[in-house]
Amino acid sequence: MALEVVGGALISASLHALFADIHVIFDFVRRNKVDEEQFRRLENKLLLANGVLDDAEKQQIAKPDVREWLQKLRDAILNAEDLVDDIKTEADRQMGFGLRKFFSSRFAVKDVEHRIVTIINSVDGIVDDMKRLGLRKGVQTITFQIQRSSLNILAKESEVYGRAHEKEAIIRFLLSDSGSGRTFSVMPIVGMGGIGKTTLAQLVFRDVNDDKVVMEKPFLIKAWITVADESKSDVFTITKAIYEAVNGPLDNTIKETFQVQLKLKDAMEGKKFLLVLDDVWNVDYQTWNDLQIPFESAANGSKIIVTTRLQKIAEVLVTVDSTELHLRLLSEADCWLLFSKHAFNNVEPSSYPHLEVIGRKIVKKCEGNPLAVKSLACLLHAQLDPKKWENVLVNDIWELDQGEGDILPALWLSYSYLPRNLKRCFAYCSIIPKDCIFHKDRLIFLWMAEGLLQTQNNMMLEEVGEKYFEDLTSRSFFHLEKGGTKFTMHDLVNDLAKFVSRESCLSLSDNCSGNLTRRTRHISCKDYETSDFSKKLEDLSKNTVLRTLLVLDGSWGGVEKKQYRISPDELRSMRYLRVLSVPQNRSTLEGLTKLLKSIGSLKLLRYLDLSHDVGISEIPDTICELNNLQMLRLEGCENLHKLPESIGNLKHLRCLNLSHTPIEKIPETVCKLHELRELSLLNCEKLTQLPTNITMLTNLRKLDTFGTSLKEMPPEISNLKNLQTLSEFVVGKSKSTKELGKFPNLHGFFCIRGLEDVEEVEDVSKANLKNKNNISMLTLVWTDGIDVSHDKAQEVLGRLEPHTNIEKLQVENYGGMSFPDWIGHRSFSCIKHVVLDGCKNCSRLPRLGELPSLEVLWIKGFDMVERINDEFYLNDSTSSSSPSCVTEPPFKSLNKLRFDNMREWKEWSLVDRAFPNLKELEFGYCPKLKGACTYLPSLQHLVISTHQPLASLSRCQYPSLWFLEVYDCPGMKSFPQGRLPSTIKRIQIRECDDLESLTEEGWPCSSLQSLHFLECYNLFAHRSKKRNLGMLISLTTLQINYVNMEGVDSFPEEGQLPTTLTSLYLSRLDNLQSLNGTALRHLTSLQKLCIRFCEELQYLPWLPTSVSELNIYECSLLEPRCQRGIGQDWNKIQHITLLRIGDERMYV
Repeated sequence: MALEVVGGALISASLHALFADIHVIFDFVRRNKVDEEQFRRLENKLLLANGVLDDAEKQQIAKPDVREWLQKLRDAILNAEDLVDDIKTEADRQMGFGLRKFFSSRFAVKDVEHRIVTIINSVDGIVDDMKRLGLRKGVQTITFQIQRSSLNILAKESEVYGRAHEKEAIIRFLLSDSGSGRTFSVMPIVGMGGIGKTTLAQLVFRDVNDDKVVMEKPFLIKAWITVADESKSDVFTITKAIYEAVNGPLDNTIKETFQVQLKLKDAMEGKKFLLVLDDVWNVDYQTWNDLQIPFESAANGSKIIVTTRLQKIAEVLVTVDSTELHLRLLSEADCWLLFSKHAFNNVEPSSYPHLEVIGRKIVKKCEGNPLAVKSLACLLHAQLDPKKWENVLVNDIWELDQGEGDILPALWLSYSYLPRNLKRCFAYCSIIPKDCIFHKDRLIFLWMAEGLLQTQNNMMLEEVGEKYFEDLTSRSFFHLEKGGTKFTMHDLVNDLAKFVSRESCLSLSDNCSGNLTRRTRHISCKDYETSDFSKKLEDLSKNTVLRTLLVLDGSWGGVEKKQYRISPDELRSMRYLRVLSVPQNRSTLEGLTKLLKSIGSLKLLRYLDLSHDVGISEIPDTICELNNLQMLRLEGCENLHKLPESIGNLKHLRCLNLSHTPIEKIPETVCKLHELRELSLLNCEKLTQLPTNITMLTNLRKLDTFGTSLKEMPPEISNLKNLQTLSEFVVGKSKSTKELGKFPNLHGFFCIRGLEDVEEVEDVSKANLKNKNNISMLTLVWTDGIDVSHDKAQEVLGRLEPHTNIEKLQVENYGGMSFPDWIGHRSFSCIKHVVLDGCKNCSRLPRLGELPSLEVLWIKGFDMVERINDEFYLNDSTSSSSPSCVTEPPFKSLNKLRFDNMREWKEWSLVDRAFPNLKELEFGYCPKLKGACTYLPSLQHLVISTHQPLASLSRCQYPSLWFLEVYDCPGMKSFPQGRLPSTIKRIQIRECDDLESLTEEGWPCSSLQSLHFLECYNLFAHRSKKRNLGMLISLTTLQINYVNMEGVDSFPEEGQLPTTLTSLYLSRLDNLQSLNGTALRHLTSLQKLCIRFCEELQYLPWLPTSVSELNIYECSLLEPRCQRGIGQDWNKIQHITLLRIGDERMYV
């Protein structure tokens, strides 16, 4: 089991850090006349224990006593760390007050010596136990190794699901001709452990071997080499393995690398080969460059397939004529097929309905990892006891008795190959609850606060943390969310982190199974509903060694329910806290004052999060006496208008986050925070200026002022040489854009605001945006309503041409009459997102059709545009030639296009083959537009708030359209108007106050499944109008929200709704007094009924027996009638399986 190799690596890394800290404090210890010998004795004792760690790792496999010994050693190390940190803090305090010696009252010499003696005594016992247990020094490290070659069992194609697309991609690669002039091409297959990389490669390799892949020139050499062992990834070993796979055993007399390379070169001479290098871990560019030398003698068309978990390996090996193949997680449907095949022993799952319900939940728990699915299915093979299935469902996978199962070694390999420093950081991640989305930067600061980042060369700790994070991400421990700043952990990886950290880390929520122990050092608390959660926290204040207390808010991905409220008394006992996060605290004013005062006593605190606390109006000076504080988050404290002058005392502060606060002024004392790396002022709308001396913050890397009301930048802002993120530069009357030329390292998002204040156009060129290749998002803003010369605006925009690496471009309130040539030029091959807003003087749109990567385009507020013609699609050089010469369709990658507030736009002509991949199209207030594009083959989602395009839909061909959204269409009294495309499955109509009736013709009756009316207030106002939906024979979901039902006696009318409905949602139906029970009982397929905010609804009728879920909320007359056992309508609903009445959730 992996448990047997956890402790040693973590403990050894902790010891190395502790030894370094002990040496740092020796000078201070001498000056204060503390017995230095005691510290040396402690160090020697710990060195003795460190010497036998390798043997302990080996022996704990079979000896629980050794495992307990490792835990005791870890506790002693942590206690020693606490003492050393206390001393370092006191030393720092003395230096701050100019003292040479004398401890403060809380730091008497006798107290320090008593604590160290206590620790030494515990270590003495550990050393004695070491001898008793027979632990020996010098035993070779036993790592968790697996002979992959022995585990590569032949895959059965009948047991592989959901990989047809990927298999086809690999076969296309094998059949392709290299266009790069190279002899061979490489395709890396990348993915987390257990995702099926080896299995997929096996299937393809076997098809090639069995001649199922028809090739003009077949492979003469076909070889499979399992690399696996990281320590043996050198040129000689891999070349030898390839040679022996190709040509049999190598002569033992050959010892030199060049000799075996010559042998392999001769064996491959003129032959076309296929090599599979399976499970590659440690091949850098130099190794790969040397390794491929013999391959050059082979015939053209040779191929290499590589499987690896590491993105960085794939980037080294991939060739220009191929691409990396990233294996996605399997769909839930494919996972169920795999699970049922093994768990039910080829018996139809429906034969065991109770087991099928549990089994589907188990499959969901595996989150698309096929190895996890198969392993758990094999555990349950032919088991008919539901209790055993429930046990698999509720327990972490790592806690299950797997026998010879595959999950543990498969994922453990990734962990075992981590360096020791990364193992500590990964183990700490176990405090993050499952399904949480977390920020990279925040996690790095948590690592920093816990002392888990080790300085490297001249790198800042933030850079070290980023390197650690990127390494863990490349090894598939973290998965990048859309946008790139947030990440998640697969549940299996989260289970692994919990397994590694054991008792030291605990994530508390309703679903957690762990309990607080004296060894717990790090705790996170997530939202909860049950009283059982509160019981788990009763002993929290008794844990005096706690280092981390994270009360997670919604920004970590949790849905806000109830939250744990920390009390001042509990905090006082947690003197060793390094991390405290109590966002959205709901304390009274008195309680908040006491809480903040208690926080001020936590002298080791490095990370403090008080974000979104509406009660905080000021920060007390006691908080500003926390000399170790590195991170202070006050984001979203909506009553915080100022900071104290004493903020400048936080001399170790590295990050200050005041985003989304009404802060009006930043005190000048902030400029004394010389360690500050990050100052976040995002959306501080009342902030009009930065401190004058902000340029003293020479270590500042990130300054986020986007969304503030800054008038201009401070003097000499360009002196902040280390800035990598400057979200906004305000030109101002006295600030020239040429200052921007002095920021060569800007990264990410960058906005230039106030471009109307540019005085010298030549200065704009000196901003040198064209050479800032790390800016990925650029926003250029002129202030709306200020007149600027058309020619000057155009020249300014022309000189602001960015680097071609730009991914998103936004231009607002541009006053020119046309756009410079760089906008839309095909050289901007990375642009994915373009927003052009408020360009009121332009009568033509820029030529954007040849941007090869453009995915999202939003055109807004072009008051002069009347027609969109050919120039929108093609550049002059292309449009001047015959359209048949165009090799690629215009807007070939665009999938979302939005037009908004185009007051004069009348005509839109379409160039042949344009928009081949457009999936979403929106018209927002285009009142004069006569019609939309007639043919868009890939369009799936159409949004319209203009009457005319809606009326022309019957003439359009949208074969893929399935979602129609209509909103704010003045004058639209009936719907639909004309025949709608027959492919539509979902329709939403909102904010159409003139809508009075629903016609019975024109609907996509046979395909429409979901219909939603929102804020169509007068839809039921006229009793004489038709509103029959009974003809929608495929409709399963109907939602009606914010509608006036005055004059409606009862809803629905008989026959008004189709009998196919399975879900009915009624919300804010003003004046509705009764539901028509007779009409509802005809809905024999109805399963879910939701009634919300219907204040005048008086009673509940008898419902169809098919209803299994009923939700009633904020219905003041109805809720009392539905109370369990006593309500007047209880007998009508007591048979329903799931009831939510008000805040109460009931299972019947």
